This record gives sequence, structure tokens and C-alpha cells, in this order.
Amino acid sequence: MTQHEAAGAIGQRNWWQRNWKWAVPVIGLSLLGLMAAAIFGLLSLVSGMMRSSEPYRHALAEARASAEVVAALGEPIEAGFMPSGNININNDAGEADLSIGVEGPDGEATVYVEATRKRKRWSYQTLVVALPDREIDLLANAASADGAEDGDDTDVRKSGAAKPLDTD
Repeated sequence: MTQHEAAGAIGQRNWWQRNWKWAVPVIGLSLLGLMAAAIFGLLSLVSGMMRSSEPYRHALAEARASAEVVAALGEPIEAGFMPSGNININNDAGEADLSIGVEGPDGEATVYVEATRKRKRWSYQTLVVALPDREIDLLANAASADGAEDGDDTDVRKSGAAKPLDTD
């Protein structure tokens, strides 16, 4: 055995000793990427579940059908990525409390929904579009439209359709 071969056999390093300087950052970045993908996947799953719920779809449809909202935001009105709030459904009963970001070419707003479910039917306590300068009560607008169709407009809340925000 020559002196060169003996030095090579004694000083030979394994794979980790030769490559740890680039392997550690690659492994770390890979783990961070996997964690970010898992979090994004979970958020997408939750968002998809909320988007498929009846209160979410109803609120968005009412906002898009409201002439006042369309006049304020323009068309088309699109929903934001992630609604916030909660939906709890247990058999035929449940409740929902959501806030949905919406935007159009002329501005942004938030749709607030509070609803309860009994015997598989949703009833809405709150359905409001909050603009920067005022709120539009979509339930009052629906009551106005129902009252006008029935011919009885004596008990319709016309003044509550669009009210200025309190700035206190």
C-alpha cells in the first residue's frame, strides 16, 4: 500500500460529513414548505366548507341581487378568499355567524350573516353589507320588496335600508 492510498483510507469521510453544509438547508426548507402546504390545505378545506354552506351562498346571492350594493361596489361582485366566523350544524338544527369580504370594481365591503337552522330551514337574523360609509340591511330590503308585492306597505321598515355608520 502506498502512502497516498493509506492517507485516503484513513481520511475518507462518509456522505453526511461531505455534504452536510447543503443538506441541512435543503432539509429545513423542505420541512418549512411541507408545513406551509399543510396549513394552506387546511385553510382551503375550511374555506371550501364555509363556501358550500347555505348561509354563505344565500348571503352572497342577496348581496349580488341588491341594487344598492351593486351601485356601491359595481359589477361583478366577487367574494374574498377566506370567510371568517363559524357554522355549527347538528342534525336538523344549527347556527351560523359569518363575515364575508366582497369586492367589486368600485370598492370593498363586508357581508355579515347571522342565521339559525331549525328543521332543516335557515332563518336569518342579520344580513348586512357594511360599506365604508354606511350599512345596507338586506333583510329590510327583502321586507320592502315583499311588502310592495303584497300591497301592504304600512309596516315596512323603509328607513332602515341604508343607514349611516355611527362614528362615535
